Amino acid sequence: MTSKSIPLASSAAVAIFATLLCCVPSTAAQTYQVLYNFGGPGGVINTFVGAIPFSGVVFDHDGNLYGTTASGGIPSSFNNCDSYPGCGTVFELTPNQGGPWRAKFIHFFQGSDGANPTSPLMFDSQGNLYGTSNCPRDCASLLGGVVYQLSPDSGSNWTFSVLYGFGEAGCNGYGTCSVAFDPFGHLYGSEILGFSDCFASAGEIIALDQAALSSWYRLVVHCFDGGTGGGDPTGTLAFDGQGSIYGVTIGGGSSGVGTVYKIARKPGSPRWTETVLYSFQGGSDGANPEAGVAFDSMGNLYGTTSQGGSANMGTVYKLTPQSNGTWTESVLYSFQGSGDASAPNSTLSFDTAGDLYGTAAGGAHGHGAVFKLTPSPGGQWTETLEYSFTGGLDGDTPSGGVTLDASGNLYGTTQMGGIYGQNGGVAFEITP
Repeated sequence: MTSKSIPLASSAAVAIFATLLCCVPSTAAQTYQVLYNFGGPGGVINTFVGAIPFSGVVFDHDGNLYGTTASGGIPSSFNNCDSYPGCGTVFELTPNQGGPWRAKFIHFFQGSDGANPTSPLMFDSQGNLYGTSNCPRDCASLLGGVVYQLSPDSGSNWTFSVLYGFGEAGCNGYGTCSVAFDPFGHLYGSEILGFSDCFASAGEIIALDQAALSSWYRLVVHCFDGGTGGGDPTGTLAFDGQGSIYGVTIGGGSSGVGTVYKIARKPGSPRWTETVLYSFQGGSDGANPEAGVAFDSMGNLYGTTSQGGSANMGTVYKLTPQSNGTWTESVLYSFQGSGDASAPNSTLSFDTAGDLYGTAAGGAHGHGAVFKLTPSPGGQWTETLEYSFTGGLDGDTPSGGVTLDASGNLYGTTQMGGIYGQNGGVAFEITP
């Protein structure tokens, strides 16, 4: 549902009021609400306040939201993030009845422990948080990164631990390293460069396991060859009931524009084998997937490509398993730009009715959109824009996808916009 533009208020008080309440779209039942404004006064990031959230949010069991900001926190004069106003943060947002949500920053990155996190957070069954950062020292080098854990105590404090440092390999930009749990509680991750363990530098999948209470070790599950087997894994990982790993590479494949892959353990063996489920051709089928894949209840896979499609503005695709072990790709929607969304950049989310949601660039105002795809009995899908960002007080450039609560409300973040503009960003809620 395409929304009206949000007028920019001339009074700061009116602007804050308008931002923190809601923006009413053109259709009656839907509302948009900014839950929190990241950043600081006058476009300068405040000390100990995070800014520029990339990766969306996740819920805990109590209804609190958690995410990361790529900048902000401890000022750069106190850390090794030379060219950034702070190395980034991990935040918690708590509902506040009748008002904006309360923010608590539970970790401030300082460079030596990681910096500029841009990938999603993940909870384990014990309530610990896991994530990755892009770089551990001087972020100008664009090398390295860490896998980290945040463990809550009986009060409201969290203990931060680095589980693994990528070192010379690692996370070369947004979304290129991530961690996820398989159905058995094992932790896996991806990294876009594999200098230390793979002959080719086309990325690898790793397993992280605990040797002792405070000691973790790393095993390489798969090295990508950069050719027909895919190259540069990116986005979040998904798992089937047997613990096989599914994901995407932005490059490689038969046409060099990306793949969807499966990595499965050989029966009776500790070794793993990769199967390319689909190689994108760069035409109407899509190209360059940047986000991971999601399963439906029937075992089909869904994802997005940032390019390709009928207008070369990206696609939403479905992969259907066949009885002979192959998978068939079908394009559910090709984005058109020019008022439509374009270049989708997030993993998809399902609601209970089987509708798909995600975030993308473009939209009615050119500052990003939240889109919805609704299936029909005939197998066709209809796209609507749930919200188009104006680039003002409502936010600008969503990139982390959306999370749904039990009532079907959507939650997410924008990298910029809100009260503090380019050095800000917002957390938002959309009520259908």
